[in-house]
Amino acid sequence: MIVREGSLIIQNVICVEEVISHADWYIPVLALRRNLVNEDIYYTSPVMFQVEEVEGNAELGKYTYYVGLNTEVEIPEDAAFKQIQTLEVGPAIYVRCSEEEELDEAYELLEQYAQKKQWKLDPTFFHVSFDLFDDMIMDIYARVEEGGLSSW
Repeated sequence: MIVREGSLIIQNVICVEEVISHADWYIPVLALRRNLVNEDIYYTSPVMFQVEEVEGNAELGKYTYYVGLNTEVEIPEDAAFKQIQTLEVGPAIYVRCSEEEELDEAYELLEQYAQKKQWKLDPTFFHVSFDLFDDMIMDIYARVEEGGLSSW
C-alpha cells in the first residue's frame, strides 16, 4: 500500500448515522443507495463512512455514512438523515485497500507516515467504498490536524 497526500471534497452530501454491529456495516450502504435511486435522486460519489466505537460494547459501532448527490434535496424535519452542502476531508493522507483484511495494516501505515512527518491525525478515519465488479476497494483517509501542511 502506498500513502498519498491529498484531500476529498464532495458536494450535496446526504448523511445518516446508525449504531449497528461491526459485522453489518455494509447493510446501511446498500439501503441508502437503493432508496436514493427509488426517489429519482442519483448518487455521484462512492459511499463514505466513519466509525466510532461504542463504549462498553466492542461488537457495535456508531457509523456515519455519506454519499454525494446530483442535486440538493428537501429534507423533511423528521427525516433520519441530513444534508451537508460540502464534505471536505483534508488536508489528509490516504491509502487504498483491496481486501478488508488489510484495514488494520492501512491504519498502522497512516499512523507511521504521520509520525515520520510529525503530523497529528484526527483519530476517526473516513472509509471510501468503491464497487469493483463483485468486489470492493476501500480508500482510508485520515485528516491531518496539525503539521506542515500550509501548501495544501
